[in-house]
Amino acid sequence: MKKFIYLIIVISTLSCSNQEKNLPDNFDFGKTEAGSYVNDFFEMEIFFNPDWVIQDKQQMNDLIDAGGELFTGDDKNLKSAVEAAMVNTAYLLTIFKHELGSAVEFNPSFMVIAENTKNAPGIKNGGDYLFHSKKLLEQTQMGYYFEKDVIEKTIGKSTFHVMEAKLDYMDMTIIQEYMELLHLSGHKVKS
Repeated sequence: MKKFIYLIIVISTLSCSNQEKNLPDNFDFGKTEAGSYVNDFFEMEIFFNPDWVIQDKQQMNDLIDAGGELFTGDDKNLKSAVEAAMVNTAYLLTIFKHELGSAVEFNPSFMVIAENTKNAPGIKNGGDYLFHSKKLLEQTQMGYYFEKDVIEKTIGKSTFHVMEAKLDYMDMTIIQEYMELLHLSGHKVKS
């Protein structure tokens, strides 16, 4: 019997001015307190169970490094593509239901990422972004598969494009839900 891990990743993309890490001057990484994440740049507030464990910047970086290695394996071309994308990516929030390393069967998590898509003018909406995300996931050594089409889902006042990705790993089926909202320069996210 398979166990299920639900990992939800919310990705917001930007088309903004260039700066260090390709982020605009007024970019905000947000503030996290037990039970909420607030980001003034995106005019966004996310509420979550205050018992979940918030990852600090170093913990997020460690997870990104470990995940990148697992994701790309020995594929040098894929590794180069992922490293190039990291220049345009900001990790805003990562939380886990349980502290990392806890003696639990599975540990659900939630992550918020922002990526500057200024150099990809063909990406006009979240569905376009998820099209490319799917192609990238299919190239990895992880064995991702997709049983559903990308759908639209409204949360608050914002409409997201949603993609479900699955992979089988150590007698578990891992389900990842990617929710994409395109944020254009000068327009704010309302959720």
